[in-house]
Amino acid sequence: MINWIKYDPHSRDIESHVPHLVTDGKKVGLAQHAKLLGREGYGWHREGGYRFIGVTHWSPINLPGEETTE
Repeated sequence: MINWIKYDPHSRDIESHVPHLVTDGKKVGLAQHAKLLGREGYGWHREGGYRFIGVTHWSPINLPGEETTE
């Protein structure tokens, strides 16, 4: 099961430059949270520098053997 976290665009708790699962409620993809170039704030960037617009939720990637107990 994926534990989705509601995206807060002002949160600094999201590890940057690390792939995460993200969704806009319609599609799911891989993206990295990083500083927006030429403007204030952070955003989600896909492979090749394309932005993932409208992210509502995100989740760290949990690979087999990396499970955590919460």
